[in-house]
Amino acid sequence: MNQICTVSDINYLTKGLTLYESLLKNTNDFVLHYLCIDDKTYNKIVRFESSTLKIYNLKDLLLNDESLNKLKTSQYNYFCWSLSSYFSNFLLHKLNKDITYIDSDIYFHQSLDIILDEIGDRDVGIFRHRQFPMESYRPEGLFNVGVVHFKCSDLGIKTSDWWKDSVLHKKHPEYATCGDQKYLDYFPILCPKESIYIDVNIGHGAPWMWQLYNFIDKDTIMWGDLKQKLIFTHFSQFEYDKETYVPSTMHHIYTPLNMYKEIKELKEIYDEYYYNLKVTEKKYE
Repeated sequence: MNQICTVSDINYLTKGLTLYESLLKNTNDFVLHYLCIDDKTYNKIVRFESSTLKIYNLKDLLLNDESLNKLKTSQYNYFCWSLSSYFSNFLLHKLNKDITYIDSDIYFHQSLDIILDEIGDRDVGIFRHRQFPMESYRPEGLFNVGVVHFKCSDLGIKTSDWWKDSVLHKKHPEYATCGDQKYLDYFPILCPKESIYIDVNIGHGAPWMWQLYNFIDKDTIMWGDLKQKLIFTHFSQFEYDKETYVPSTMHHIYTPLNMYKEIKELKEIYDEYYYNLKVTEKKYE
C-alpha cells in the first residue's frame, strides 16, 4: 500500500482533491494523508474521509510541537513551507512505512507506481527542475519539492529527519533561500549515489520545463534524445475561475503565456486540468 501525503489550506483545497482524484483514476493501493492547514479546510473535507483519504487537522500536530507553534506565530509563510518536510517526517515515524510527499497542485496522468518502481530500493527520490545544469547555483534549488520520496530505512529516516530539523530550525541558512526547497540540494551529499534516485527516465512537466520539451502527443514528450511518457504535471501558479484560467501567474521567463495556446498538446493538458478542477469542485461541494 503506497503511503502518500499532501498539505493545503482552503485556497488549494480543490487542487488537492483533484490530485486525489487523479490518483484514484491512475494508481492502485494507496492512501493519501491530507493535512489541513486551517479549520475551514478540515471542516469541509473531513466528511469525505475514506480508506484512501485520511484527513489530519494541523491543530493536532501543533499541540505537541513548541517549535512549530513558534514558527506559525512568527513567520507564517515560512511555517507553511515547513509543513511538507514536517508532515512527511511525522508520517514516516508514525506509520513506519515509505512515504511520498506530493504538492497539492500536482496532477497525475499515469500511475504513481511508475515512479516508485523507478526509485526501487533507493532510500530517497527527488526530481530536478531540469532547466538548470546540475553543477549550477540557483537560489530556488536544483530540485523541486513537488514530489519527494523517503524509504522507511535508516538512511531514508535520517535524511527526512535532517530536512525537517533544518527547515524548522533554519540550521543551514544558506539553504533557506526558497522555503523548504533548496535544502533538497543537500540530499545528494547526505546520500551515497547508489542510495538516491534523481529523475532521468520519468517524464514530468511544469511551467519552468515546457520549453525543454518537444511533444510527440499529449502523453509523450521528448527531452533531448529521451522519449518519455508524461507521468505528472506540476500546475504551479495555476489560477482559474468559472469562466477561464491562467496557466501560470509567474515563470513567464521560461514559458511565455502564448505558448500554452500555440502548442496544441500543451493546451490540451491545461484544458484537461481546468475541466477536472471544475468537476472536483462540484463533486466535493
